[in-house]
Amino acid sequence: MNFLRQEQPAGMPHISIKLLRVFGVTNHSEERFRILPVMLAYFFFIVVPKCFFGYPDLEITIIGTAELIFQTNSFCGMFLLFLNRRKLAEFIQHARSFSQTVIRASPAAVVQHLTTQHDMIHKITRIFCIVVMFAAHFYALAPFLSTLYTFYGTVRNKNATMHYTLQMEENFYGLQTRTSATHYLIFGVVMTPTAYLCAFTGTVKTLTICNITTYCTLYFQLVQLKLRTVTQDNTFRQELKSVIKMHQDALNCASLVESITSLALLQQLLLCVLIWSSMLLYFTVSGFNVNFMNLFVLFVFDTTETFAYCYLGEKLSYESARVAHTVYESGWETQTTDIQKDLQLILVRAQSPVGITAGKFYYMNMEQFGIIVKTTYSFFVILRDQI
Repeated sequence: MNFLRQEQPAGMPHISIKLLRVFGVTNHSEERFRILPVMLAYFFFIVVPKCFFGYPDLEITIIGTAELIFQTNSFCGMFLLFLNRRKLAEFIQHARSFSQTVIRASPAAVVQHLTTQHDMIHKITRIFCIVVMFAAHFYALAPFLSTLYTFYGTVRNKNATMHYTLQMEENFYGLQTRTSATHYLIFGVVMTPTAYLCAFTGTVKTLTICNITTYCTLYFQLVQLKLRTVTQDNTFRQELKSVIKMHQDALNCASLVESITSLALLQQLLLCVLIWSSMLLYFTVSGFNVNFMNLFVLFVFDTTETFAYCYLGEKLSYESARVAHTVYESGWETQTTDIQKDLQLILVRAQSPVGITAGKFYYMNMEQFGIIVKTTYSFFVILRDQI
């Protein structure tokens, strides 16, 4: 677990940075080709079999379609982050500079808040990685265990029918994976690492967007805390310029985060409705089996991902707006004219809306999450009535 160890300086998404480097999402030209085998695996092992080789019945068609949309969301989302790798590198540079400035030139209370929140974010990130790792093991290995259990049943009962449970429902280039043990093993050799790659890709995409949004929210909290400290110590004349610069740096980071995540979140918004609808449709027509459990794992992951984006987006908007409230509470009216003008500059900047958007059309917040749920239910009802 050294890969997930905590590093310095505090205030930076170190785990996400290392994970992105694995995919070549860096500003180093020699590393950018790492994304190529990932996208080729997605195209040849998932897209082509699911789109061009058909399905044996309606139930499997629903599963295969839901899996295709889910994996498209993960891989294409990662590719969109790859296309924004220069902006990501710029954000990382801004985050490092911001954090080092806070640690070097801020009061102890501000530094303490930074390190405490950094520790908490790091622990949550580690826990999420570990949970996804166990879920990936279940998703990849449960079909094999189910197949072995069925094989054991056919050995004991000669009249029982052998059933091969696939990790992903698809006709893999004409192989008879549902009836031939040899073909099933070939499919398993290919799809087991592919299943882990899918889990890894989705995890990196989710962690990257959540981490950079969370750290950007933390920067606005630090601006508020420093403003309160300056107000309490009445050191406006000495510290106000540094507060203004901190606030502008936080706004710059927020602008970069919005630009980096905009297209990925628009994709999330559109595909989430299709993913939820298709999965809910399967849950209503299927019995409880390994396919049900595997699809439920994907459903929980996608729901958690969408909820996290909406919750963190609303928190970012809230904390950025709180800077203006902090200025109002600082007793600005009792300060000199020069200080009032500087505080007015912070007020004007803080009143501009800040957050993460879906393609610059909608802000990601809890209200938007409710809209997604309602839209999904309406779409699900239409699909159910058509069957």
